[in-house]
Amino acid sequence: MSTGYVIPLDPVELASRFSAYDPEYEDEDDLCEEDADDISIEEFESYFADSENFEDRIEPLLERIPEREADLILMYFVHEKRQADIASIFGVTQAAISYRLDRGIKRIKFLLSIPQVSKEELRRDLPLVFTNLSPCPRCQGKDAKPQPDGCSLCCNEGAVNIDVDILIGMWETTCQSEVATQLELTQGRVRHRFFKAVKVLEGAAEKEEKFQPYYSIFSAISSKRFNILREVKLPQWADRGGDECT
Repeated sequence: MSTGYVIPLDPVELASRFSAYDPEYEDEDDLCEEDADDISIEEFESYFADSENFEDRIEPLLERIPEREADLILMYFVHEKRQADIASIFGVTQAAISYRLDRGIKRIKFLLSIPQVSKEELRRDLPLVFTNLSPCPRCQGKDAKPQPDGCSLCCNEGAVNIDVDILIGMWETTCQSEVATQLELTQGRVRHRFFKAVKVLEGAAEKEEKFQPYYSIFSAISSKRFNILREVKLPQWADRGGDECT
């Protein structure tokens, strides 16, 4: 399991992921406490009906949602703890736990709704559509710096496929600021090239069936603007890193 969502042994560290206040529900994120309480272990496990091992199937998905929500899903659905007990552990209300559980479940359901592909498949097939290479911004650009241990961004090739890297980054996180940081680009450039790349993929999918799953994935991400790793913005969580991609 990734340390991104393993329940920490130190309760203080785990509790720091939560606010002592109830979330202020906003717009489409509004949630009544009873809505989350109605979700049973059996119903959630039904999303993984084709898997013999629930935990093995959910593990890679938990790596792609916020840590605090992944922890809650593990505690509630895998370790079968009651929401009231979880709330007591963290010193927050049950409504706060319900809210975070609901958001985590929505993210998991979204990930399950799009075609399931691997990073290896994306690396293999996307360059067939996006063939242009650009100088590596880390070791070849105008602000390039010496890389005594080699360039991890371009793997010492001196060039990168920006469109492929942006698409894969958005597939992993759906967070343009995170992708911009990883690729050392501006958020504006990431956003512009991402939406342009989705249009290119649409054309490729119309011509060749093998690209249809990829277009389905990225069109879903672009239309929903669903930041898988981004926490909902709430003022009371601002000083806990809640407004940043984790």
